[in-house]
Amino acid sequence: MNSSFQCSFNTKEPANEVFDKINRVSEWWTINIIGESKSAGDIFKSDFDETWATMQISESIPGNKVVWHVRDCNLHFIHDKKEWKDTNIIFEIIPKNGATELHFTHEGLVPEVECYSKCEQGWTFYIKTSLANFINEGKGNPDTMDLSKKKSEIKRRNPRAVADVEKGVVLASAELVLSPSRVFRALTRPNEIEVWWGSNDTYRMREWKADLQPGGNYTVVVTLPNGAAHPASGSFIDIEPSHKLSHTRKYNWDHPTLGQQETIITYLLDPIEIGTRITVRHEGFSGFPDAAFEHADGWERVLGWLDHYIYYNYYFPKGELGA
Repeated sequence: MNSSFQCSFNTKEPANEVFDKINRVSEWWTINIIGESKSAGDIFKSDFDETWATMQISESIPGNKVVWHVRDCNLHFIHDKKEWKDTNIIFEIIPKNGATELHFTHEGLVPEVECYSKCEQGWTFYIKTSLANFINEGKGNPDTMDLSKKKSEIKRRNPRAVADVEKGVVLASAELVLSPSRVFRALTRPNEIEVWWGSNDTYRMREWKADLQPGGNYTVVVTLPNGAAHPASGSFIDIEPSHKLSHTRKYNWDHPTLGQQETIITYLLDPIEIGTRITVRHEGFSGFPDAAFEHADGWERVLGWLDHYIYYNYYFPKGELGA
């Protein structure tokens, strides 16, 4: 079974019309296309400033199929910025009962790679919404970023965290490029938390369920790469949308340095010039100095994941979850 990302849609437009509009990439993907994208052998670059990809059309059969081979790329929002390189992007045009099906596959974009969840969002929008609108209605929804005005060199501090073992508190902070209301959504929506919180080589937050109100409870399963599942739970203490979120947390298993000690996590979101300063106060580590230091390292990593996710949504707002 092919586990590469796939999606499809049907249209009443004829196959040749679908083929023609696939090749007019700047009208449904991004207006910043450099080079030709019409015939086999053509090379073009899709430019999203820090993120870009250079494609060569390796196969082009009018009314039937188009294949792009990714010659090079830079995916600035993940660690392996070359993750698309040598993958293939395939458009198959299939006549069906007087209509036409467009079947899209990004061969090599599989769930195991870091980019998958973010790129899945982007491709779903650009294929099933933007390209579909372009084919059906004559107007797509490409990214219209003006690279001459884009703030590609936003100055923001790397996430930082410290452990105060005497007070039993961990403090962490980061600067994010979207508004406090947008960051608050990323901290509270299950379908967002499960995307950004974690990585394939550490752990993932799965099965997040929450009653988002003071006194409401939440549960989550921390899932390791080997499939081991470690549940955690807590209850909400204070909720001020776009400004503050506070809740307890307890591991429902014997954590090696913290056991099942209940702690309290508070997020404060403050507007700053570039977007939001997030400050995390994690308390309850008195008598657990090793756990405090371990969680300080962990919060730097977690806020780094959140920073990458928010930065991605800054560059690709149309691919945003929950938009």
